[in-house]
Amino acid sequence: MNKKMPISIWILVIAMALNTTAASFLWPFNTLYINGYLGESMTLAGIALLVNSALAIVGNYIGGTLFDRLGGKTTLVIAVSLLLASSLGFLLFHATFFGYLVWLGLIGFSGGLVFPTVYAFAGLIWPEGGRRSFNAIYVAQNVGVALGTAMSGQVARINIEWIFYANFFLSVLFVVVLLFGFRYLKETTRPVIQSQLEAAATTLSGATMKSMWYVAIGYAALWFVYVQWQGTIAVHSQGLGVTISEYSLLWTVNGAMIVFAQPLLNRMLRQFEDDLKRQLIIGGVIFLAAFLIVPFAGGFAMFMVAMIVMTIGEMFIWPAVPTIAAKLAPAGKAGQYQGLVNIAASVGRMIGPTMSGLLYDVFGINAVFGLMILLSAIGLFFFIKTGSLNRQTSEE
Repeated sequence: MNKKMPISIWILVIAMALNTTAASFLWPFNTLYINGYLGESMTLAGIALLVNSALAIVGNYIGGTLFDRLGGKTTLVIAVSLLLASSLGFLLFHATFFGYLVWLGLIGFSGGLVFPTVYAFAGLIWPEGGRRSFNAIYVAQNVGVALGTAMSGQVARINIEWIFYANFFLSVLFVVVLLFGFRYLKETTRPVIQSQLEAAATTLSGATMKSMWYVAIGYAALWFVYVQWQGTIAVHSQGLGVTISEYSLLWTVNGAMIVFAQPLLNRMLRQFEDDLKRQLIIGGVIFLAAFLIVPFAGGFAMFMVAMIVMTIGEMFIWPAVPTIAAKLAPAGKAGQYQGLVNIAASVGRMIGPTMSGLLYDVFGINAVFGLMILLSAIGLFFFIKTGSLNRQTSEE
C-alpha cells in the first residue's frame, strides 16, 4: 500500500482536476443564470438540469460499454473530443434558453462518457492500489471544485458571461493533458466479445448483485439531495441575503475540506479495516444530519455549518462507491460497473432539480426541505440493507 502511484494514475488525476475546475465555473450558476438572466421559471431551470443529467445517464452507459468493447484509449478520444466540442458550442450559443438547454445537455452526455472511462482505467491500471486511485481522483475533483468555485464567484461578480469562456479554456487544458499523457495510459484489457460478457455476468452471486443495487439506489437518493445546493438551496439562500460570492465560498470550503482533511480521513478509515459498509453507513448518518440543519439556516453562517457537515458525510461516501464497483465488477465489465454507479449519481442529479423546482414553485421551500430529509433517510436505509461488501468482494 506504500507503493507510489504510477504516472498513468497521475495523468488521470491531473486531467480530472482540470475537468472539474471547468465544470465548477458552470454548475453553481446554472439555475441562477436561467432564472435570473434568461428570466425563466425555476421549473424550466430544473428541466434544463434534468436534460443535462438524462443525457449524462446515456453517456455513462455508452461510455462504460465502449470501454469494455473498444478499449479505454479509443473511448477516451471519443469522449474528450465531444466534450471539447460541447464546451465550444455552449460558449457560443447560451444566450437563449433553447441554446442553453441543447448545449448543457450535450455537455452532460460527453461528461457522462468521460467519467466511467477514467474510473475504469484507474481501477484496471493499478488494481493493487485498492481505493488509493479512486481517492486520488476524488481529491483531484475537489481541488477542481475549490479552485473553480473560488474563481467563478469572483469572475461572475465582474461579468457572468466570462464563466463560459473559462469553462472552454479549462476544457482545452483538460484535453491537452490527456493527449500529452496518452502514451502512459496502457491498455490493460482487450475488448471482449458478447459471449465473454455474458459468461462474466454469471460469476456474480445474487447477494452480491443485490448489494450492488442497494449501493446504487442509496447513492442516487443522496445525489438527489446533494444537487439541491445547486438549485433550490441556491435560490433560497439568495432570498435570505446570501451574496453570489458568499455562495461560491460555500463550495470553495467544500472542496478545500476534502483536499486538506483527506489525510485525517484516511487515518480514520484505516481503523475500519476496509469495512466499506460501515463507511457508507457513517457517511449516510452525517449526511442526514446536514439536511436537518439546512431548514433552520437563516443566513450565511448556518449554511456554512450545514455545508461543512455535509462535506464530512460526502467524504465517507463518494470515494467508497467507485471502489465498491471496482471490487464487485467481474472480468470484462469494469467499464459497465463504473457506468452503473455514475448512472445512479446522474439519476439523482436528473430527478432532483426538476422535482424540487416544481415543489418550490407550487408549495414553497418547506416542501423541498421535507423531501430532502426523507431521501437522506432513504439513502441511509439502503446502505444499512447492503450486505457485507468485504466478504463478497474478497472472493476475487
